[in-house]
Amino acid sequence: MNPFEKIKALLEEKGVEYFTKEHPNEPNGSEKAMGFDPEQTPHHEGAKAIVLKGKKTKQFYHFVLPDDLRLDQKKVKELVGEKVSFASAEEVIAETGCIPGSVPPFGSAIGMKTRVDSKFDKDKEIFFNAGSLTNSIRMQYKDYILAEQPVEVDVTE
Repeated sequence: MNPFEKIKALLEEKGVEYFTKEHPNEPNGSEKAMGFDPEQTPHHEGAKAIVLKGKKTKQFYHFVLPDDLRLDQKKVKELVGEKVSFASAEEVIAETGCIPGSVPPFGSAIGMKTRVDSKFDKDKEIFFNAGSLTNSIRMQYKDYILAEQPVEVDVTE
């Protein structure tokens, strides 16, 4: 089962409402690329998942943050106990089975622990690429938390 199918199965199992959208592969990963109207969907509701690699341990870390915010690597270092760098495209594929830009905010679907930034608006929706550059999901943030049960952290500027 691919990550998109795993996420849908998890959401069905948890009984949460979600919407899927199939769309063309767009290189910028914006809400328009994900098939959602940018005038109706603030960037802050976009969830971007990133994979980082520890400099010493070579361990991989999965973080999810609002699309309009930037990662604060000093905060990440304090959290994980080592300096990190962004995983290379080859490492992302090897570790997650996903092409960069398609990594979902569901680490459980790709064998990773999920850490989500605390700055999402808890009363809004989120949308994200779901393990595919052509399939996206939109759902309530509270339902995402219920289904994925990520560790909430503060890792953005």
